[in-house]
Amino acid sequence: MEIIGPLPELQFKEEKLLPELNCPGIFLTSTKGKWMADHRLLKIFQNIKEILCGSNYYIYVPKKVLHVTNTEDMIPHLMGLQYVGKPGMFTGDRGVYILKKERITYEGVQKLVQKYYRKAEKQTSMLGMIYGKMNNLHQIESMLSNHSELYLYDTSANPELELKTDYLLVNQKEDMVLQLGLVKAGEKKSTDYHCNSFMVDYKANDNYDLHYKNLNVSYEISKIVKEDKKTGSMEVIYQSKEAEIREMSGIVKMLEAANLSIDEKLVKAIYRLNVKFGCYHTIEMLQDTDSLLDKCTDKREEALVKAFMKKIEY
Repeated sequence: MEIIGPLPELQFKEEKLLPELNCPGIFLTSTKGKWMADHRLLKIFQNIKEILCGSNYYIYVPKKVLHVTNTEDMIPHLMGLQYVGKPGMFTGDRGVYILKKERITYEGVQKLVQKYYRKAEKQTSMLGMIYGKMNNLHQIESMLSNHSELYLYDTSANPELELKTDYLLVNQKEDMVLQLGLVKAGEKKSTDYHCNSFMVDYKANDNYDLHYKNLNVSYEISKIVKEDKKTGSMEVIYQSKEAEIREMSGIVKMLEAANLSIDEKLVKAIYRLNVKFGCYHTIEMLQDTDSLLDKCTDKREEALVKAFMKKIEY
């Protein structure tokens, strides 16, 4: 019998394998003999689903409140997958299924764009736009918070622009502008809206303000309230400076009307309760400390209520 000596050590090259459309699209790389699956696209989907679909958002503007609620079938469109292939190929329920089963991956998008668009210039343009959406979707969370400056544009005031959205939420960043489109979810008089588009424009480009510069009507957003769909707990996550000043003034007037001593720390404590629980607390509500404690869903909220209780005596 022939004796075979030790096998030579296998040498792995770093290479990328792109999936075919009719098979699971897990993208693999080999580095130092270790194979790694690329789950980035799935993680982007799961992250934005948690942000947009796990909560309701109430956007307060003069004389109206927009209720923004979303389902996962809107997400492929927000990710820009409508530009990857033929209409409907990667959007809606089909797009959700493909993302969850990882039939398409982050790197695989490039191959699909190169297959669908023939000209190199068009491919570069589309890839820049699609990856710009995907890489910045997570910023929607901070976009809706107190760390941003928000404007709401009414696109219906300019029908000649043919924008496929009813409102455009615009957030100015240092080097880019994030834009979230809101479209009415139901009948004409409904106040329910879905997020139907997400755009990223870079200020280094000449026409970065193309989508909103000609819109004539915009609103001051006074506040945004986030409601957890599972627990029903509510919290103010955005409030303009003007709205904050008005609310603090209202708290002072409320305390004066109740003949209670006014202390800056007390006013701030009440304001923090309003923000945390997403509603304006009247004197009667503040006196019902048991109900305040019942609202709490964690120890941090309990600590906030107890800190308020120490600051006031009735």
